[in-house]
Amino acid sequence: MKLKLDTKKIYFAMAERGITATEIAKQGSVSKQAVSNALNGNRVGKIKVVPAICKALDLSAKDIVIIED
Repeated sequence: MKLKLDTKKIYFAMAERGITATEIAKQGSVSKQAVSNALNGNRVGKIKVVPAICKALDLSAKDIVIIED
């Protein structure tokens, strides 16, 4: 099982709210690099990244996480 982020939804929400990856990292107490890696599709990385993105963008994990077999 592999977790992937729906980056189109995330980038759209970021643009809509005027929030940057740096702001997501600050709000979620994770590194900017961890957020950047997740948004670039390199890897989801730390488990704290998804909640940080959700909190900053007012989204649920169901909105942004894609589970692949």
